Amino acid sequence: MQSFTSVPLVPPHIAPDHPLASEDYSLFTVSINEMATTVGGWLDDRVDGGVIYGPSRFGKSSGVDNWLRPLLSQRFGGYVPLVIWSHIDSGAQSVGRFHSHLLLSSRHELAKATRSPLDRQHMLVERWAELALQGGGRFLVLVIDEAQHMTQREWLWMVELHSLMDKERIRLCVFAIASLQFFDEPVGMALSGGAHVASRFMLVSEPFHGVRSVEELRYVLSGYDLGTEWPPKSGISYTQGVAPRHWEQGFRMEDQADNLWQALQDELPGKYAGPIEFPMKTVAKSARHVLLRIAGGADPEDVGSLQSWRSIVAGTGHRTLMAIVTAAAPRLSRHGLSA
Repeated sequence: MQSFTSVPLVPPHIAPDHPLASEDYSLFTVSINEMATTVGGWLDDRVDGGVIYGPSRFGKSSGVDNWLRPLLSQRFGGYVPLVIWSHIDSGAQSVGRFHSHLLLSSRHELAKATRSPLDRQHMLVERWAELALQGGGRFLVLVIDEAQHMTQREWLWMVELHSLMDKERIRLCVFAIASLQFFDEPVGMALSGGAHVASRFMLVSEPFHGVRSVEELRYVLSGYDLGTEWPPKSGISYTQGVAPRHWEQGFRMEDQADNLWQALQDELPGKYAGPIEFPMKTVAKSARHVLLRIAGGADPEDVGSLQSWRSIVAGTGHRTLMAIVTAAAPRLSRHGLSA
């Protein structure tokens, strides 16, 4: 009986540390720019808090981790005191542990040192005051990613920190990045006795969108051709680097937008009733797959055909993910995402 060994997607000549091999890269999108513009506007108005919400895998965390800081610095012409705390690995059961997580996210040199809860609170206020004064504006931005996991107890501890910063005459602006289940959190929190939490941190909100048009998709895919670089400072984009011969012949990922857009629609679940906007996770995984296939010797015309794109998109779990999105369609419509 003959045995077959499947060919790995990443060809041997692509270094393991190449961002396409490791998936350690982030493409700039219209939605990321909109998020930064929204947060920048909230900072102009010095609001106490706000919420950016959207479906899972749409690219919220990537935008926060890779783009928010430089975009805010560009908008405000320099350093913006910003602390990003991902709540995904937290779930603090005590106020001391809560402060410890925030100290670590604030890069306090003694974040892991043994201290009493009160000492940790004092350390955190001092650290935040230090960061705020470095910015010269007497304000600090705290972004809480995966904020849908925050408990009411943690929000109450956040209110206390907010009040302590007020006493230092420093405005703490708390912005939550959350998934769809956060939609009704302000009302639910108010009804359960946390009205002061909702009124302080959740009065303003904006949706985070997926890729909404073939034009947006073309812009995103052009990042592989123009907005990426490997090795660093080489001036060689991902497309050029992994497919140099086809690059010289005019191959560009942005030219794949029409077929990918059609494939994203063709592979929607039956009777899909959600918004026609697609997760960056699906787009990035599909585009990476095509580029690595070409790097491994595939013909760009074959791997870039509509039938090929449909197969690749289906392999990302796109249909299941969009079924989850359509389950939230009434909420999406009610809260401002187009259905």
